[in-house]
Amino acid sequence: MKPWGNLGVVETIYEDEVYDDDDDDDDNSSNSPSLLSSPPSPLHSSAQAWSSAMGCKTDVLIHVQGTAFHLHKDPLISRSTYLRRKLTEKSELTLSPPLNITAETFSLVVDFCYGTHLLVTPFNVASLLVAADLLGMTEAKGEDDSNLKQMTENYFQKFIAVNGKYAAIVFKSCLALLPEAETTSFLVSRCVEVMNLTEDSKGLDGYFDDVISLRADDFKIVAESMHQRFEYQDLLYRIVDFYLEEHNAKITEEQKTQICNSIDCNKLSPQLLLHAVQNPRMPLRFVVRAMLVEQLNTRRSILSAANHQYYPRRHRPTNSNNEDDDNSNVTLGEILQRDATKRETAQLKAAMDATSSRIQTLDKQLLCMKKLLQESDHENVIERSGGGCRDVLESGRSASFHYGSGRKIERAYNGAPASASFRFSGGLEERALGCSSSENSGIKKNIGQRLIKGLKCALQPKIALITRKV
Repeated sequence: MKPWGNLGVVETIYEDEVYDDDDDDDDNSSNSPSLLSSPPSPLHSSAQAWSSAMGCKTDVLIHVQGTAFHLHKDPLISRSTYLRRKLTEKSELTLSPPLNITAETFSLVVDFCYGTHLLVTPFNVASLLVAADLLGMTEAKGEDDSNLKQMTENYFQKFIAVNGKYAAIVFKSCLALLPEAETTSFLVSRCVEVMNLTEDSKGLDGYFDDVISLRADDFKIVAESMHQRFEYQDLLYRIVDFYLEEHNAKITEEQKTQICNSIDCNKLSPQLLLHAVQNPRMPLRFVVRAMLVEQLNTRRSILSAANHQYYPRRHRPTNSNNEDDDNSNVTLGEILQRDATKRETAQLKAAMDATSSRIQTLDKQLLCMKKLLQESDHENVIERSGGGCRDVLESGRSASFHYGSGRKIERAYNGAPASASFRFSGGLEERALGCSSSENSGIKKNIGQRLIKGLKCALQPKIALITRKV
């Protein structure tokens, strides 16, 4: 029995040709039973040719999305490490999630295992790339042979990576394959990168509509991949802003923060950095980080202008032989000024890190305050349903910012303006009964306003310090 690798290649009969030869297909299907529960396909002829050449029948059964594939074990385990591991001791297997592989894609994969000529297109390259990674089809049988992963990756580099229209097709097809499409092959971020290089910025807006349908977890994975691939992140900021605009009320603050952490404010243009500082959709932590980066950039610009004003560069000779003399033209004052600038920049970065840490602490305290308010509202509803309504105590609306006689919100300073914190004191059980929803919302709004004022007071000394240094 000759090895199956020496068999001739069976040409694939593609779907568009099947519709043209319906009569021929009917005759072939009537002569032999189908190997699939679905209508005859190119896979049928491949498996039949293998059976005829090797003189053996199918010995494994694989289920994919309700479709049963009767196949031969040898060609499958020789190409796929996953199938080799699963079919070693059993002859029946079901490919189900988390393996994101459709029956149509698996049919193409099996064709490749049988040695059939595989037609890769922009419409199926994404699914084939994902399937090759999930099934472990990364091994070649010989020096002149190529595995499915290598073949599809070469196609992507040769045709998709240089054509924005093809990249748009792949982009839409791989959205349904998330998160595997991004975690295995970075397909979404790569397609966006290609479209950004080949299309104008306005042309990309039409593709942003497809991003709206993504879940927050999937979008976070895509944003993190784009963060790693993009040298300048203006496009990433626009995509994140567009997503938050559509999902602002559907995702939590923690999810917003995780998504925005993928944006490096140091890689934003000055225009978008200013937009980020004034963007109400962005979480507070990101806005503060953008504000500090903007202050740092402003300081650098001022120092650079001052250096040029007080220490103008001397005229350099055009002769290239005098390049060694340029370094000797630097004065001691320029060197001292440069060193001072580096020290001040390091101090400012340290202040930014300290402020960011303080912002995280304030975020945690804010979450605690929200939880206490929710618990208080829940108790109020229970008490109101059990005992009748009463008038709201006037002290609940007073400027001293406390509920009833026992619930207070105090503000403490731990030695520095940036260490402002808030705490609740008093029992929740002493809150007056019968608070209306409108009054509760007014109290919550008052809390939010005071918290923002406190945060501004905490950050004001840092900004004032930066301004004085500038």
